[in-house]
Amino acid sequence: MEEQLHYDNVKFNEMDIYYLKKEMLEYKAKNSDSKSIDTLISLVDALDTAYDKDQAEKMNHKLNLLTVWSTIFLPLSFYTGMWGMNFDDVPLLTGDHGFWIFIVLTVLTVGIMFTYFKKNKWF
Repeated sequence: MEEQLHYDNVKFNEMDIYYLKKEMLEYKAKNSDSKSIDTLISLVDALDTAYDKDQAEKMNHKLNLLTVWSTIFLPLSFYTGMWGMNFDDVPLLTGDHGFWIFIVLTVLTVGIMFTYFKKNKWF
């Protein structure tokens, strides 16, 4: 579903802007003596630029969130891989407190990273 730019209860999507500009350029080609159409074409260009900027900002925000969540889960994947090994030579795997150390380390890592990202207003 296409996202639409809202401006005073008027909804535009990218195709509406394209068709509007196309019709204006066709009108200008037929009526080359009209100067007011140039102003309208520049306004439609500005509207198109604003729409593109809005879409780029939304995409950047989504990518920023994806990056932050990926950064939080990367160490967790490492911990899971290390504690999930099937041999006894890795420290803390067979110990009495290995599970609880894993839980504390995991929760602590998520808490510290989440706090750091919130403090720096990354999301």
